[in-house]
Amino acid sequence: MQHALLLFSLFAGLFSSFAFAQTNIQAQPETRPKGATCVIRDDRGQVILVQDNLTRTLSLPGGYIDSHETFRAAARRETLEETGIKVDVGKQLSINQNRVVFACRPSSRIGYIEPAVDHGFNAQIIPALDSEHFGKEIRQVYLTALTPVVMAKYRYPSDAEALHSWVNASEPTNFYPLQDLTDRADSLHFLLLSFIESFQSWVKSIAPARELLNLSNWLGEGAIAIGLLILCFLIFPLRYGLTIAFALLATAYSVNLLKIGLAIPRPFYFLPSLQQAQASGFSFPSGHATQAAAMIGVLIGWLLREGKQRVCISVPTAVVGWFGLSLLAGAARVWLGVHYPTDVAAGIGLGGIIALVSLAVCHYRYANDKPLIESKRLWLLLLGIYLYGTSQLIQPLYVFSWFAALGIFMSLCFIPLQPADSRKHLVKHNKVASWQQVVLALSGVGVIVAVPMILISPATTSIFILAANSVAICCGVLWLLVGAPRLSQKLVTATSGNKS
Repeated sequence: MQHALLLFSLFAGLFSSFAFAQTNIQAQPETRPKGATCVIRDDRGQVILVQDNLTRTLSLPGGYIDSHETFRAAARRETLEETGIKVDVGKQLSINQNRVVFACRPSSRIGYIEPAVDHGFNAQIIPALDSEHFGKEIRQVYLTALTPVVMAKYRYPSDAEALHSWVNASEPTNFYPLQDLTDRADSLHFLLLSFIESFQSWVKSIAPARELLNLSNWLGEGAIAIGLLILCFLIFPLRYGLTIAFALLATAYSVNLLKIGLAIPRPFYFLPSLQQAQASGFSFPSGHATQAAAMIGVLIGWLLREGKQRVCISVPTAVVGWFGLSLLAGAARVWLGVHYPTDVAAGIGLGGIIALVSLAVCHYRYANDKPLIESKRLWLLLLGIYLYGTSQLIQPLYVFSWFAALGIFMSLCFIPLQPADSRKHLVKHNKVASWQQVVLALSGVGVIVAVPMILISPATTSIFILAANSVAICCGVLWLLVGAPRLSQKLVTATSGNKS
């Protein structure tokens, strides 16, 4: 208990520090600007904007100026890191304590892709595959006109008028359309691109197949997995929710580590006509296929072990069912043109391994017949492993996943674990308490989610956004596992006392 309280106090102190720094950012004037940005435009007045993974908003390419750098060197470096474009830095367009803006031109011709699907605003995609930050901080790089829809997604709305003047004052660059980049693909992926084309043509000719694959795509969606996680935490014994959390965290870290480490471009970056859905980042392995295989494997594993009296299912049937559903989820990603068959095969295999490990951890018993999945030492070990991974490759998903794991560990320090989970007793014998707990839990989560939205403004720094959302995730887990059950139990006790 003391350990958990110490961690919580430290966590609250960190959040307060971030909040204090954010609210006092204007009270600390600096003569040296914090960042440098580049304006790169074409002859039609379109400008290059980057979309980050954290806020999903648009902004000019650029970033912080290192202490040893000149302004121009910082603008050149940050633009290369975010877009993969080498630029010649031209005249200075604006400067204040926050940033210095330069007119820049690419040092070589740059091509763009006409997107095959609607992404919410009319813009071409710049293939930023050689960008250091692509798939990490940067979600996508666009060449777009400054339309009202685009400006509504621009991160700094106060710069709207200045942005138009910066574009007009910059020297135009010629960009050219990219229809086919298959010459950049290796021999294996070149063959797979032809397979995807044939597969898409076949699916388009059979309406039921198209509808089935569109529906199967949902098996790997993150919203479905998070919904399943919350459901397990609310109405099932604790070990079930912890097992789903274990599998999701393992999926997030392993998939993204492989994606960024191998850096294989998605099919539509080589052949734009293949794209049928929105996607960004790299291709191998398929995150959808991995997550679907892991979640389906865990659920079927539970049926085999704990549903014997209710469900008659053999091991071969379970394996065939798992593989068939996982394959459907993976085939949907090939149909949508965002993954190769090899990505799907690797994802299904990785998801199967994660499911087996998760089930083993769930069912293994240690001292006093306690499930290993409920061990504080296990989650402390995972925190250390995940912290190392996060520090090596700082990415919003990694940071959020680590704070979710921190919330679980802190919750386990508060929850008195017993062989028979007390919340299982409440759900089974007291439907009113279960209903109250669900309402309290969801209401509290809604409030926790709303707090960062209130604190964050268009001018909020990325570090504060990251901190605020991380705190919200950790507090949300604590509320689901500790706050809502305890408050619900007190309400039940008070109601029983009044009736007696």
